[in-house]
Amino acid sequence: MGETVFDLARRARFAGLSGNFSLGHEILDSAAMQVGEDAWARASVAIERGRLFNSAGLPAEAAPFFAEAFELAQRVGDHNLAVDAVHMLAIASDVEAAERWVAVALNYIEAHGASPQWLGMLHHNLGWTYFEAGRFEDALGAFRRDEAIREASGNAQTLKVARYAVVRTLRALSRVDEAIALGERVVALADAANDAAPYVYEELAECYAMKGEMAEAQRFAARAHAILSENASFVKDEPVRLARLSELAAAAG
Repeated sequence: MGETVFDLARRARFAGLSGNFSLGHEILDSAAMQVGEDAWARASVAIERGRLFNSAGLPAEAAPFFAEAFELAQRVGDHNLAVDAVHMLAIASDVEAAERWVAVALNYIEAHGASPQWLGMLHHNLGWTYFEAGRFEDALGAFRRDEAIREASGNAQTLKVARYAVVRTLRALSRVDEAIALGERVVALADAANDAAPYVYEELAECYAMKGEMAEAQRFAARAHAILSENASFVKDEPVRLARLSELAAAAG
């Protein structure tokens, strides 16, 4: 039995996540030959096509496919797919458009009963859009909203991610003592659960370095470096950060 459109769309997403965008598009070309007039299948292909373009650094090419998926998903009443599409539109947009799309998504969730699991993600992604635009106060507000949602959900891993973003933004705002207080709390909870928090270790290393407390900076940098130097994606994509961690880890040596 041949692969369904859903199977092909899922394979295309995995190809994109591995960075093989050309293969992802080839798979979606095969899927597109099967969709016919099925609006749900067309939406599934469109959103994955958009993801491939967006992951390849081509948000302008991605946006029309997300918009198509949003329209088609609404037509067939797949509300979670509709929110997925509009949240991707926000990610692929500039700050002002992202704000509008997030508002659309939040209103849609309320009106149609889509999964509330989208709420934290919407605020989180908008926070990074603000952060990348240098709007750190706005980013902090968005990340705090995400943190509150994740805290209420009781999921330790998503809460750790949300709090990392808060710590990172507090450092960007030079609110170093607040960043350290929250970061140390995250690490204490992670250690108690025998969990790792390498990105929070990295932030604590930078924060302590800003305060001139190099022994603490060295300690956390060493913890971060030990984990992230074994992460192939981090090594490939973040050589400057890895070198900085190596430098800080040796600072008190």
